[in-house]
Parts: sequence; C-alpha cells; structure tokens
Amino acid sequence: MNKVVAFLFGLICFSSQSFAATTPKPYVPDEPVISKPVIKPVLKKTIVVKRAVKTPIATAKVSKIKSPVKTLATKTAPVTKTTKAGKIKATKNSTVTSIALNSTQRLNKYSRVQKNKSHQLAQHVDAKPARIASRSVAPVKASPAANPTRVTNIPLTSGSPFLDSSSALVMNANTGRMIYGKNAARRTPIASITKLMTSMVVLDAKLSMDQPITISDADVDRVKKSSSRLEVGTTLSRYDTMWLALMSSENRAAHSLARTYPGGTSAFVAAMNRKARALGMNHTVFYDPTGLNKDNTSTAADLALMVQAAYRYPQIRQFTTSTEHDIISASGRQLHYKNSNALVREGVWDIQLSKTGYIKEAGRCLVMVAEVQSKPMVMVFLDAGATSGRISDARNIKTWLERQPTNQLG
Repeated sequence: MNKVVAFLFGLICFSSQSFAATTPKPYVPDEPVISKPVIKPVLKKTIVVKRAVKTPIATAKVSKIKSPVKTLATKTAPVTKTTKAGKIKATKNSTVTSIALNSTQRLNKYSRVQKNKSHQLAQHVDAKPARIASRSVAPVKASPAANPTRVTNIPLTSGSPFLDSSSALVMNANTGRMIYGKNAARRTPIASITKLMTSMVVLDAKLSMDQPITISDADVDRVKKSSSRLEVGTTLSRYDTMWLALMSSENRAAHSLARTYPGGTSAFVAAMNRKARALGMNHTVFYDPTGLNKDNTSTAADLALMVQAAYRYPQIRQFTTSTEHDIISASGRQLHYKNSNALVREGVWDIQLSKTGYIKEAGRCLVMVAEVQSKPMVMVFLDAGATSGRISDARNIKTWLERQPTNQLG
C-alpha cells in the first residue's frame, strides 16, 4: 500500500514539473502586427529622407520600381517637391551653362584653326615687295568671299563661284591684293606654266632675240614622249622660238632656249630657281625648262607672284596673247600654230597675259591676267580634272568678280 502511494506521489510530482516546463508564455495578440510599424518607418526614412532628398537620381530610380515602395514615395512627394525645387532648377541651369561653354569652346577652336590656316599662307608669301600677304592684311569690309583671312580655303556660299580646279587664286596685278583663294598654299606640279619662268630668265639675260637657234636631238622629249611638229634641224630666231614656246607651249622650243643659254641647260635651271627666290616664290622648285618634269612644283600663291612679274615684260604679254603664228620647218613646210588658250582665240575677253599647262600629274592648269571692271586681275587655276574645267573656272570667276563692288577688287 505504501509503495502504491509513493508511486502515485512520484508520478504526480513528475507530471507537475513537466507541465510547468512545457507551458508556453502567455499569448500576446498584437505581436505579429508590431513588425509592420517597425518596417514602415524604416522605409520612409530610407526613401524619403535619404534617397529622395539626397539626389534627384535616387528619386528617379525609386519611382520606377513597381512595389509598395512606389506608394510610399508618392505619399512623400509634397515633401520632396519643396526640398528639391531649388536643386532641380540649379541642375537645369548648370546643364545649359555647360552646353553654352561647349559651344563657345568649339567656336574658339574653329577660329584658332582658321587663324592658323591664314598664318600658314602668310608665311608662304610674306614680307617682300609686291608680296601677296603684305597686300592682303587689311580685311575687306563688304564681301565675305573676298576676305583675305580665308584665302587658303574660302567656304562656298550661295554667292561664291564653284571651281573644278583643286587650287585657285585671284589677285589684283597692280596692287597685289588677293581677292579670292582656294587651297592657295597647296603645292602641286605646274606643267607648262613653267615656261613663263623660262621666258623671264631668257629676257633677263639680255640675249639677242635675232640669234638663230637650231632644234637638235637634245630637245626631243624623252620624259613624256610627247610629239612635236617642230622638226629636228629647224632653225628659228630666238624671237620666234620664244613665241612658239609661250603661245603654243612648244616643248622643243622651250628646251632649245635653255640649251642655248650661257652655261647650258643646267645653268639655265639654276637661274630659274634663283629667279623664283628673288620673287619670293619660296615654295617653288624647277628641274627643267619645259614643265614636262613632274617635280616642277609650286603653289597658286607663288604662281600669282610669277604671273605678276611676267606681266611686266612686254614681249611675254605679246607672245602669250597672240592668236596664231607661222614658221617654216626644216623640210620647207609652213607650219601654222595657234594659241593653246581657247579664251584668247575667242577674242571676247581683254586678256593681257596667258599660259596653259598640262601633264597627267598636274591636271589642267591655266594662268592669266584679264581685265575685269577696268582692273588687271591675276587668275591662277591648277589641277582641274575635266578637259574644259580650267576654262569654265575662269568664266565663273570672271562672272563672280563682275558682281563685286569695284573697291573690293584692289
């Protein structure tokens, strides 16, 4: 009996201890709901105060998220609107200022490039009597196309002439003022324009124009293999020889003028280069008296100086503007020669000096002095592609010059 009582007593004690250990804490009905108020203030502080107010970028990112966060951001919009107003306005103003500064910088860069181009051309033709740069420093007031600061590459506008020639230049022959330029400082082969320098060197030497010159085998073109009607053995006076060289660009005649120079052809070519330096043609070099050598190179700016100098020789003006000339060949035949410039043959223009040139490397070339609005204008056209390109360019330039105010032509 005692054992049963003791067992029951022990069982009751054990059960009471187990129940006390496993009994849960008192139920609190608001516990799961408390987590929501805890999360909401955190989201409000993070989005509204830290992200939305800190930078406009953070606000933009939050507004794109499709979640409850979007609702919170929307609710706080009135707060961010008042705090962001100053920042947003300042940001727009700073952007506009940045764009304006960039535009100014680009404009300044463009101006510097244009000034550098003008400075480079001025270096080619500066600081000597009758030099182009010294004549064209003063800006032209009325016509933008005639502004000397843009002579190396004048942008084509609705009033500017279109030219096929790669390089071109227009200058007043009397004053040296440059009126128009296109790539005037670009160096290029000049072909038979060379013969103007050939004639000046002959005339400077004061050689007898009546002295007979016989065409020899040494005068035959072995550079370009060009043909000639001037037979070997034909004898002409130096006067007639120069006439054919200038008017019809006769290569054998030009070579014979150099061959019969005191000291021979090599001395003659050296005299050509000395003459070029004396005229300020610092970017010009000659290797032969005919222009068949592609290494005879110059610029439109340099050639304008050469044409201006040649214009002072009455014989050169006479020979280059005559329309035709006859000679008797070695076989006794009469040969009829014509001027190589179609504008001279037409006789419509008042042309006072002319010279054409062509080899493959140089393209179609033409230099002239033509009177426009009662002023002698030097015209240089180099490297025209089309056969009639140089003639078309001359016509376009003349038409353009006739539309300019007279006081803008120097």
